[in-house]
Amino acid sequence: MKRNAVIAALTAVAVIGGGAAAVAVSSGDDAPATASPADRVSLVSGQESTAPADRDDDQDDDGDDQRDAKDDDRDDRRDDAKDDQDDQRDDKGAAADPGNVTVAQAIAAALNHTSGTVLSADLDDDGDRRWEVEVATGGSTVHEIEVDSTTGKVVRTETDRDEDDAAAELKAVQGAKVSARDAAAAVDATVTSVEFDDGHWEVEAGEADWTVPLDTPRASREG
Repeated sequence: MKRNAVIAALTAVAVIGGGAAAVAVSSGDDAPATASPADRVSLVSGQESTAPADRDDDQDDDGDDQRDAKDDDRDDRRDDAKDDQDDQRDDKGAAADPGNVTVAQAIAAALNHTSGTVLSADLDDDGDRRWEVEVATGGSTVHEIEVDSTTGKVVRTETDRDEDDAAAELKAVQGAKVSARDAAAAVDATVTSVEFDDGHWEVEAGEADWTVPLDTPRASREG
């Protein structure tokens, strides 16, 4: 009975300490069962051996956390750079879709159809996607010429012989160094509208608005 009690006690110590101990037991019932000095050292060393492993695990966890933080920083920088590129595309008119025909080509098609001076060219995005080009031919007469934004062909014309301010606008534009086509070319973006207004050209490109003076093809962004 005593031997069994001693064996149970030593087994519990071995399990709690996390080590494996070899228990030496005498063959007699009354002789106490004792662990050898080597076994006692084994129990103690088994308890202490977990400390370096725990430190290694902590260092690995710290390294993983640092790598995760660096990865998150890289992802944030990539997202920021992508947002900046998207903003630049919007400023350059990436949202606009003039089809295959640029504003310069639409103006050329309109002037080829009706000789005169262009006062405006605007991409109508309501359904049929046509360029509407206003060509002044003298006095108060203005021709509105619609150009297909895909084929570049003139598809419709309309003449207004009593356009308000047409004569004054024609006089200002005819004496200017910068034409509607020049003003559109001054903006490094996909232009969807160019119009003479209040002594200068107003140009739209995507989400941005620009002004171009009549004497030099230099665009200044509004706002």
